[in-house]
Formats: sequence, structure tokens, C-alpha cells
Amino acid sequence: MKRHKILFSLIGATTLFLLLFGIGSLWFSGVAHFLAFINGKALYLAPRTLDLGSHAAGDEAFATFKITNLTSKEISVIGIRTSCACTLPEDLPIAIAPGKTVDVEMAVSLPRFSSSYDETIVFMIAEPNRLGMHPVRIMANIPNPLPLPVVNDEESDFAPVLTDAESTDDYPTHE
Repeated sequence: MKRHKILFSLIGATTLFLLLFGIGSLWFSGVAHFLAFINGKALYLAPRTLDLGSHAAGDEAFATFKITNLTSKEISVIGIRTSCACTLPEDLPIAIAPGKTVDVEMAVSLPRFSSSYDETIVFMIAEPNRLGMHPVRIMANIPNPLPLPVVNDEESDFAPVLTDAESTDDYPTHE
């Protein structure tokens, strides 16, 4: 009899947890938003890592991040910090009303002479009672813009190139 009470208590607690978790996920438009709220976060920022794919050297690409305000007060995206001037946000500062989501779009100028782009950008967000720093990572693959070396099939990598003044007798052979 005591085992049945424990079993029914566990089933009831699990059902209550799943019910609250489901309602919270619906209320916050997704599980990730709900988990961020439960963990005391003021906002949900996605994606944390963005791969822009392959681009030509010197191209301009665009990165879009979604920021959701999980609080009951307005928050503001006041700027970004980056180690280069290659990433420029469109319209900052931006105010985000409680419960709303905004898209922050950035123009990314990819380098001319590099095989990759990997930059960490920090969003500076005025949250209730503090200034939050939220890092994100942007990556891109850039094919090498330099021409490949021309290989002449007649010349071997192992044979020395001789001038008219030199003789083949000066070099040992591997026969």
C-alpha cells in the first residue's frame, strides 16, 4: 500500500512538472525561451554561433540575430563591441518591449586575404538594473584568392635545375 502511494506521488509530480513545463514553453514561445527565463535570464539571444557559409574574398555578408525580451520591463540593445570595423549593425540602439522579439541585422565585410573569418561580437544590452554583455560568434569560409602555383610536368621536384655552366656529373644520382 505504501509503494502505491509513492508511485502515485511520483506520477502526480511528473505530470504536474510536464504540465507546467508545457504551459511555460507555450507562454514563452518555445522551450529555449522558457529555460532561459527559469535560469533568471532577461533575454534570449539566438543564434550564439552563426556560420555564414562560403563567400568570395572581400564580399559583404549579412548576419541576423534574434533577441527576445523575457522581462516585464523594456530592455535596449545599445551597441556592440568587436575587434575589427568589419561588422556594422544596421540600427542601434533598439528598444525591445516586454515579451517581444526583434531582429538585429549586421553587415559583415569579409577579409580580402584570408581563408576564414571568425569573429566574436559582444552585444551590450541595457537590462533591468544592469548592463549585460552577450557574446556571439560569426564564422565564414573564404576560398584562397591567391592563384595556385603552376606545376610544370617536365620538371621534377627532386631533380635540380641546371644551368648551361653546370654538369650533371656534379650531382649524385640515385640509381
